[in-house]
Amino acid sequence: MIYAKTHRLMHRESNRKWRVCSLMSIPAASARSDNRRGAMAVLLVLLLPAMLAIAAYCINIVYMELARTELQISTDVATRAAGRVLAVTGDQKLAISAADRFLQANPYMNQSISIGGADIVFGKSSRNAENERYLFSEAKNANAVSMRAFGDQDVPMLFPTLGVPVQFRPIKRAIATQVELDVAIVLDRSGSMAYGHDEVASRNPPASAPAGWKMGDPVPPNARWLDTVAAVNGFLDIMESSSHDEKVSLSTYSDKSSTDVKLSSDYSEIRNAMHSHSLRFKGGATNIGAGILEGGKALGDKKLARPWASRVLIVLSDGIHNTGTLPVPAAQQVAYEKVMIYTVTFSDEANVAEMETVASKGGGQHYHAKDAAQLADAFKQIAKSLPTLITF
Repeated sequence: MIYAKTHRLMHRESNRKWRVCSLMSIPAASARSDNRRGAMAVLLVLLLPAMLAIAAYCINIVYMELARTELQISTDVATRAAGRVLAVTGDQKLAISAADRFLQANPYMNQSISIGGADIVFGKSSRNAENERYLFSEAKNANAVSMRAFGDQDVPMLFPTLGVPVQFRPIKRAIATQVELDVAIVLDRSGSMAYGHDEVASRNPPASAPAGWKMGDPVPPNARWLDTVAAVNGFLDIMESSSHDEKVSLSTYSDKSSTDVKLSSDYSEIRNAMHSHSLRFKGGATNIGAGILEGGKALGDKKLARPWASRVLIVLSDGIHNTGTLPVPAAQQVAYEKVMIYTVTFSDEANVAEMETVASKGGGQHYHAKDAAQLADAFKQIAKSLPTLITF
């Protein structure tokens, strides 16, 4: 019992001493915490200038990249415009004027760019394989435009560097090339093409046909076919005046299709083949889908097609598909092989809506012609709108 009392007294004394020590340690801990906060404040004061300098540097870097991006966009747009005008007109002065207009219409960093702030060079751009880059060199017979743009004034940085204001002037370059083309022309030679553009095809002979005329005879003088031949000849004239080598094939279709001329740089073969059809016009039904597939096959000729060339198919129809392969699925199949499809409808009998869909599936454009003049203009417009690429 005496032991128990002694133990309780010792325990109470121990607790009293612990409470006293704890109360004495609180001010000491608080003092140490205050010391740490003071040290952190001093460290932040010392590091703040460095942190602000790093932030300013990062913002300046982003600002420079923004300026370069805006200048590259302006350069690309102006170069493409110059390349398009050069391809259509062949006039270098007009190409420079187009570049100047687009530069001024597309400023960068709120600064306008004029032709005085850019270098323009005309030349040749070509490649020998699909996986190679285009190589540009200055030349007189130009198919490409090279532009180096750098603006008229320096661009100030948003923040000074070490207290010193800094300016920079980005330089960007672009080359627009009228790419080499493999072109398949696909023409309708069905029976309705023997009639005039203002006639309705029927069982009766065409109005301009001589007495006793029948399919297999020379095509009548006012036939849609002859208007088509004239329009295609105009297209070939433009191709011949081009600054580089386009290969062209000719396929025709009625109820069946055939390739009359394989891909060739000798356009006289195409002219002769069309003339042969004119001398003995057989007619037949209208199998547009077969014609599209035939043209796609000509563009895929492994012996003659160039892997690095852009591929374009131009298909003409004057009527309504009425036999064989449907046109839209055929267009989708050909377009899958990276072929751009242009469509031309001729006369009021043509199924315009369907051929518009064919062009849409092929990533090209549709043209409708009501007469010979509009048809010739449609083929000229196609020749002048063939692909131009930014190649650098």
